[in-house]
Amino acid sequence: MRLMKCMLFLLLMMIGPALEAQQQTDSTLQVKKSRIVRSFMGMISHEEGEAPDPINMRSEDLYRPYEGAIVRRIIIQHLGFERILTDTTQRFQTLIAQVANGLHADTRNFAIRQNLFVKEGRPLDAYGVADNERTLRTLPFVMDARIYVKSIPYTTDSVDLVVVTRDVFSIGASFEPDLPNRYQFSLEDNNLMGMGQRIRYGGLVQTNRNPHWGHELFYQKTNLMGSFVDATVGFTQTNSGPSIGRENETSYYLRLNRTLYHPLVRWAGGVEVSNNFSTNVFMKPDTAFAHYRYNLQDYWAGYSFGHSRHPGDLRQDRTRNFIAVRGFQQFFYHTPDIELKGPDKFIYRTRVALLGQLTFFRQDYYKTQYVVGFGRTEDIPYGYRFSLTAGWEKELDIARPYAGAELYYNKVYRNGAIWTYTAKLATYHHEGGLQDGLLSAGLKRYSRLYTIGRMKARHQSETSVAALFNQRLKPGLDIRDGNGITAFRPDSLSGTRKITLSAEAVLFTYWKVLGFHLAPIIRVDLALINHTLPSVSTDNLYAGFSAGLRARNENLIFNTVEARVFYFPKVTERLSPVSFQFTTNLLIRYPTNLVSRPATVFNP
Repeated sequence: MRLMKCMLFLLLMMIGPALEAQQQTDSTLQVKKSRIVRSFMGMISHEEGEAPDPINMRSEDLYRPYEGAIVRRIIIQHLGFERILTDTTQRFQTLIAQVANGLHADTRNFAIRQNLFVKEGRPLDAYGVADNERTLRTLPFVMDARIYVKSIPYTTDSVDLVVVTRDVFSIGASFEPDLPNRYQFSLEDNNLMGMGQRIRYGGLVQTNRNPHWGHELFYQKTNLMGSFVDATVGFTQTNSGPSIGRENETSYYLRLNRTLYHPLVRWAGGVEVSNNFSTNVFMKPDTAFAHYRYNLQDYWAGYSFGHSRHPGDLRQDRTRNFIAVRGFQQFFYHTPDIELKGPDKFIYRTRVALLGQLTFFRQDYYKTQYVVGFGRTEDIPYGYRFSLTAGWEKELDIARPYAGAELYYNKVYRNGAIWTYTAKLATYHHEGGLQDGLLSAGLKRYSRLYTIGRMKARHQSETSVAALFNQRLKPGLDIRDGNGITAFRPDSLSGTRKITLSAEAVLFTYWKVLGFHLAPIIRVDLALINHTLPSVSTDNLYAGFSAGLRARNENLIFNTVEARVFYFPKVTERLSPVSFQFTTNLLIRYPTNLVSRPATVFNP
């Protein structure tokens, strides 16, 4: 019965905007001559009224006037799909909103309370409330969240907190055809029974595959029993597990993860174990198929210290220290029997590592919009993080000590511009000398938000330099995809020096198609890479140009949908200079982690 309701809802998603057009004639293009054209244009709508001013403020500013007041009660409220948190006075009485409210199970109060570390009967801490509001927004089943302070009549020393959340519509389905012989689909519930559980089934049908069907099962419980540990278990035949090799892999995996979700948390850590093996579903000959089997074991734990308050003051000293250890093993029971070339030579290796890390950090958050999201509230970190990592790693039966340092500094200006600086220096030591040393630096900038009529625009630019010296066991630097040129994926193009430069602009329009907001995007990537110092030469210079359209409905669990055309003036390895890419599950989020597990600069 629920499946039939979900199918009905997806059908309404297709015809709903046309029905809404009859109620909101001013917000939809009207074409009277043709009923077919009128129905098609009814799918395209735009938002009426003045566009609300974007949020641009420090997360804790709203709570500072109430610092020190006792929290008497915490009240939890849920908003339906007909309302938005940025303006709760508006109500969108549409057929889609009514059906969505009927199908959707609101997150239960106990699931929200499990994610509250602000407690009743304690003094209000502005940073703590802001941190808790941000943590609620990171939950995969919550679209947006606010914590409001409610004054109590006839008293000034106590307040109530009202926690208001708006869920995403948790039931989802996807279908990705790759004509003419490959079809991938999935069904999932991102908040099963409103209890913070995610369950997903994925399927793959491919005519040149044996067997033709592949399956994927995935279950996740967010904040297991109020411990802030996220537990995940999964099985896949469709290459969606760890998948470190080149062949289709079958995987069984288990993950437990507890992040440092706010600065006052003491403990963080994680466990990941998996069993993985290649499967010859495309019936390659033995001379071409890489047969391998491996397991992964990854354990880490960290402790945060240095917590204190200013003398005689309730305000926090946000400077923190974090010490962590990690043990990792990637063990190959069987390695490929075929000859490996290029980057493949660095993949199928047993590797063991034991690392320790000391991190000094201070991180606060700015609350804003339209950075990578389509109007949802985004929490942008600002502050610094400096990490020192040391340990031991064994690869190809060669044991080497490792040492490295990483610096991250993020600054948010009052006009909304965001600057991020990064630097890394690391090396191994073996046979009396330094090996596989890496030096890199990067700068990334998001501009302030521009308003163009009722539309919003933001552009970003990024540059980086990197040098690898005395290369021995680690692969060379590359400019594949996110490492240099978007969607450019040569296998053999690598070097020991590189410089990258990119620029991207996104226009957030007020137009919607089937409830999905539209955002045109253009991007330019340039990269220099070779085996000596980079020089401005056509032999070393590669470029990528792209333009496309992104679409996202923030009310649904789907990630961003993107269609983009790429042009590469210079290609290698028979890559096409022109390509088209349609992505239905593009995950774009601004990184907000306070700290992460210890890692080398080569293997995060």
